[in-house]
Amino acid sequence: MSGERAIASRYATALFELHQEGIDLAADLNKVAQVAAHEDASAMLVNAQIAAADRANIVMKAAGVTSEHVSRLLVLLCGRKKAALLPYIDEMLEQQIRESKAKIMVDVTVAKALDKKLAGKLKDSISKGLGKEVDLNIASDASILGGLILNIGDRQIDHSVLGRMNSLKRSLAV
Repeated sequence: MSGERAIASRYATALFELHQEGIDLAADLNKVAQVAAHEDASAMLVNAQIAAADRANIVMKAAGVTSEHVSRLLVLLCGRKKAALLPYIDEMLEQQIRESKAKIMVDVTVAKALDKKLAGKLKDSISKGLGKEVDLNIASDASILGGLILNIGDRQIDHSVLGRMNSLKRSLAV
């Protein structure tokens, strides 16, 4: 079963890349996966006596989907005897889309409190750099003297004056 999930993951990743390019197949794929999960449809999808394109067309019509991309995927999966992976592919694509929309929490430490306008600009800049929407948790610590320290997940980016002075001190001590 884990081998099937690995194969389904590759298909889901390819579909997610299409999603990122602006081709949204999630809703149509979900409809097709629901039809394919039905006992009669799944039996028909593995029937080698019916041509792969015909099997794909039957499921597409039953799902009420006309997407060319989903049709090509379904024909490909039927031809490779992988149509049973449709529910897994749909599930993984939905998960990737959800994860891509999730906000990232970023802890920011600055020397003195920021006004709302500057905090907004900082948020926009970090969002643009990460390619995802962020929520900022801004704290002030006068001991860093200036600049800022970003904590993003398990990464820390130190652009503070104190951090640079400590780095210079370490390099001179060597």
